[in-house]
Amino acid sequence: MSAPAGQPTRHILSTGHRWRAALLLGAAVAGCAEPEPDFADSICADANAAVEACLGVPPREPLTRCGDDEQQVASDVLDALRDSGCDVVPEGKEDSLFCSALVWDPFGWCKPPAPVLGPIPSGAPTRFPIILAHGFNTSTTNFWRFNDVDVALQQDGHDARLGSVPPFDTPQVRAEFLADQVDALLAETGAGKVNLVCFSMGGIDCRFLVSPAGLGYGDKVASVTTISSPHRGTFVADVATRVLPGTDQSAAIDALATMLGKSFSDVADDSHLVAALQSMSEAAMVNFNQTIVDAPGVFYQSWAGISSIGGLAHPDPKAEPRACTDDAGKLQMLRNPGTQDRMDALLVGAAAIVAHGTELRPNDGVSTVQSAKWGLFRGCYPGDHLDAVGQIDDVPPIADTGFDYLRFFRNLAFDLSARGF
Repeated sequence: MSAPAGQPTRHILSTGHRWRAALLLGAAVAGCAEPEPDFADSICADANAAVEACLGVPPREPLTRCGDDEQQVASDVLDALRDSGCDVVPEGKEDSLFCSALVWDPFGWCKPPAPVLGPIPSGAPTRFPIILAHGFNTSTTNFWRFNDVDVALQQDGHDARLGSVPPFDTPQVRAEFLADQVDALLAETGAGKVNLVCFSMGGIDCRFLVSPAGLGYGDKVASVTTISSPHRGTFVADVATRVLPGTDQSAAIDALATMLGKSFSDVADDSHLVAALQSMSEAAMVNFNQTIVDAPGVFYQSWAGISSIGGLAHPDPKAEPRACTDDAGKLQMLRNPGTQDRMDALLVGAAAIVAHGTELRPNDGVSTVQSAKWGLFRGCYPGDHLDAVGQIDDVPPIADTGFDYLRFFRNLAFDLSARGF
């Protein structure tokens, strides 16, 4: 490839150097913190400026601190850009030497934004009010919460409320709290039933609440929608319970969980972290599913997230289509062709465990697609376990995939309305 007009031709980044620069930069930005006092005069600031000059626009995820590791990353990035001959602003970022030289673009710097997924939300408010049931290790306020989903649904005319259950406890305990909120909402509104929209572990809580073998709330619930819920467990919990003490020796861990939980939840006074993890194991969910059967007359449906480390495509091109096929043999996938969600760094460590190692089961970093299927399977969406609820503080849509979590939930609610719920 020739250099831009007026520049001498230089060597483009070697493949090894390109990978090293991309990987190091990815490792640095994954743990961004507040800028350090001397950041403006640092080599890290120089690297940000050099990338901007090469792209023609600021990098989407620049370095924001400059410790020893970041300084090494910055040095590698600067060397790579100098080697590529990229030291002037191009007419467009897609024409830059930086983008032309990359074999892997983990941050989507060089791609135009993907089209927004899903139709423009429209319709009538739901017949029954909606309760949003949150997952494990969260509440109505901290990360992994439903990020303004209730607000978006209320603006569309739905009566939507945030449920609140203990962040670290079993589905049996958490469902009791959810039952009180269902009763209170029905008494307040005079509605005959509620719709439950349940994320992650919240989906297991909702099923226990409704099941005749659980709390028997089938006559008070019109529908149960689960989002990335581990209905067949998550292997992370199996691994964790092998190294944690049993529930009869878990007092110290549970006390720490209570202290942590009380920092973001009003209902975490008596946490049971070990028991919660045990209940979410693949082994435990076998017995749970045999006992906690669906309630007659309640509509059950599910969605599954699908993501990948570094935004790399699955090595088996048939794996994701197989996973996202429903019981009728129809592929159910909400995705722009050729796009992949890039998994949040917080989930990468767990993802390999969730995927059962070399089996590489398609997953979102916490739940496999197969585990997330329950009732009518509506399909896979491109997002990790955090993206599902707009975290951490996502600004939709995600440029790489076009996934807009608020549009997703708005369409979900309007679909419930169209089904008579």
